[in-house]
Amino acid sequence: MEVYEADMVAGRSSAVVSDCIRHLQNPDTPPYTPSLRRRERASAGEREEGKAMLLVLQDITLTLVDPVDHTLLHSQPVSSIRVWGVGRDHSRDFAYVARDKNTRVLKCHVFQCDSPAEAIAGSLHQICSKIMAERKNGKAAAGGSSLPGSDVPLQVEFPTPKTELQQSFHVHYLGVTSVSRPIGMDIINGAIDSLLSSTGKEDWTAVLLNVEDATVSVIKEKEEEEEEVLVECRVRFLSFMGVGRDIHTFAFIMDTGNQHFQCHVFWCEPNAGTVSEAVQSACVLRYQKCLVARSPSQKAGSSSPPPPDSVTRRVTTSVKRGVQSIIDTLKKKPSPELPNQ
Repeated sequence: MEVYEADMVAGRSSAVVSDCIRHLQNPDTPPYTPSLRRRERASAGEREEGKAMLLVLQDITLTLVDPVDHTLLHSQPVSSIRVWGVGRDHSRDFAYVARDKNTRVLKCHVFQCDSPAEAIAGSLHQICSKIMAERKNGKAAAGGSSLPGSDVPLQVEFPTPKTELQQSFHVHYLGVTSVSRPIGMDIINGAIDSLLSSTGKEDWTAVLLNVEDATVSVIKEKEEEEEEVLVECRVRFLSFMGVGRDIHTFAFIMDTGNQHFQCHVFWCEPNAGTVSEAVQSACVLRYQKCLVARSPSQKAGSSSPPPPDSVTRRVTTSVKRGVQSIIDTLKKKPSPELPNQ
């Protein structure tokens, strides 16, 4: 499905990708986004719709493989992917946007997976972080040994978050509820539905949601009295976030320790797109800082792994577990590859 360059901006791209997923699932339902248009029926991409395939993430490439004869159907360098996401309504829906190598038109590719798609998104984040770290180290080395140019396509610039992030949003706070797991759109949607059904709009609290590179705080707005901080969360303990089935709803899950997780839910106007992207940028920025926290001299002087409670160790372990679970799920399928999905 074709998308416009103008739609690939902060605050709009996530809503457009979600709209592509929804529209391709229900072609008879018109898209919310006016700029979306269906591809021509004669295009090669259209002919592949509905076909079973294996999605494989290997090195720095996303490939689509025929599950029967293992024929390569499509190959996409990860560095050329503009945006990706997991479906709001179904956690097994996955989509990414990239430019067609022949027509140079931006297209959104949508997949319905056999297992949760969070592992694909997590693996893509890991691959991008690896490429960015290698690129940074290569520039610092100034002529030192680095990966070949073909492995790290320097001509592609990744959208890097600001070094310092601070944004504020006027939203309504529905409340917080305990959840059973730290990740999953089913968990997010369940928490949102629970609070929407148990509260009325008169119960919601008008708040200022402050998003910084290290903290996310919820501040009760008061005209005469001093502002009251209702919630203050460290970004390092934010385990999952997402926009709900209603595009006005947004929620994030915090790991409060001892296997206890809390989900905070918000109502946003005109939609939750900008709030979602701001929190996502804070998470990516935090992760990038962890990757480059130890200088090359520190690495040379110490080969010890990160401490058990470090963010780098927890994020890496979480991604590895997700990828391994997908690999285990697909072991029964006749493929010589190790697909992430």
